[in-house]
Amino acid sequence: MIIITTQCFFPEIGGIESLMTGMADAMSDVGKDVLVLADGKETANDENKKYKIKRFSGWKPYRRRRKAIYLKKFIANKNIEAIYADSWKSVEYLNLVNVKIVVLAHGTEIPKKYFDSFYAYLNIKKRRIIKSYANCQKIAANSAYTRDLMIASLKINSDKINIIHPGIDVYEDFISNEDRENVKKIIKDASPIITTLARVEKRKGHKFVINAISELKSKFPNMLYLVAGKGPYLNEIIKYVQMLGLEMNVMFLGWITEPEKSLVLQSSDIFIMTPSQVGESIEGFGMVFIDAAFHGIASIGTQSGGISDAVIDNKTGLLCEEGDQASITKNIDKLLSNKALRVELGKNGRERARREYSWNSKVSEYLNI
Repeated sequence: MIIITTQCFFPEIGGIESLMTGMADAMSDVGKDVLVLADGKETANDENKKYKIKRFSGWKPYRRRRKAIYLKKFIANKNIEAIYADSWKSVEYLNLVNVKIVVLAHGTEIPKKYFDSFYAYLNIKKRRIIKSYANCQKIAANSAYTRDLMIASLKINSDKINIIHPGIDVYEDFISNEDRENVKKIIKDASPIITTLARVEKRKGHKFVINAISELKSKFPNMLYLVAGKGPYLNEIIKYVQMLGLEMNVMFLGWITEPEKSLVLQSSDIFIMTPSQVGESIEGFGMVFIDAAFHGIASIGTQSGGISDAVIDNKTGLLCEEGDQASITKNIDKLLSNKALRVELGKNGRERARREYSWNSKVSEYLNI
């Protein structure tokens, strides 16, 4: 049996949620007996999965301890092949002997200040992270950036870390006519279409794209920037769009369903997300770039965190320097003005994504670790 313990899981929406749900589905599809220990309340859809899901709700610190206690009792007389955890938080209270534990690392949760014994002693969270990783046999880092950060900041032995880029599923088979009509109403006759799918927070770089649209709208008067997602920065971004008078060129979609996401990407000319580091928060990989590539869409990103693992510059998309407005505007103009280049980058991205990132091939990497 394989046990997946995670705070983030279906039906919640997000990158880690999609990753952990996809992992459970893929391991079950190749014949593994899978048990998922997930946060949240039980849902009717839990019964539709091929594997068992046990939910834990309540106050976060309490439910994590309850989950750890349950797991220890559950495995006492079971033949467990391995435990996979979504992050260090899910193994903090586990101290198991003779059980293989693999923890996923995403970059955003790793302290960015390099290791210093005095600092580490004072920083309780950092000590918790180091102790948690000591409870596992292997760490699956989502990018070279995340691996290098863990080595530099936490002094983790490189032999303990494997780089495994996340797997992805695309739900094109579940698109209904209603989904198609909904997206048609959004797009109407706008062209070209630029899309960002991301939590709306400052570090994601939405303002850089909006500034570029303000500069380029005279050249592309019918262009439309679709912003899908919610977050703490949403109201500020909406006010910024209004201040610039771009209400006809920017549309906020909020959270959208997986089928709607596929349709929006299919309708897009460019996918763009231009993150920069804000405090200790940084993009560990950027799975959404792979999602766009699956749909044959060229991407524009920044040289920030692990994005260069997700977007191959001048091969599957274009990368800008972090925080460089002129470069971001220039590259948007470059792709919108050159359809042949957009098509070529999108084609390359699609081939790479379907070859390297589909769960059919990715599941073996997680199992072989």
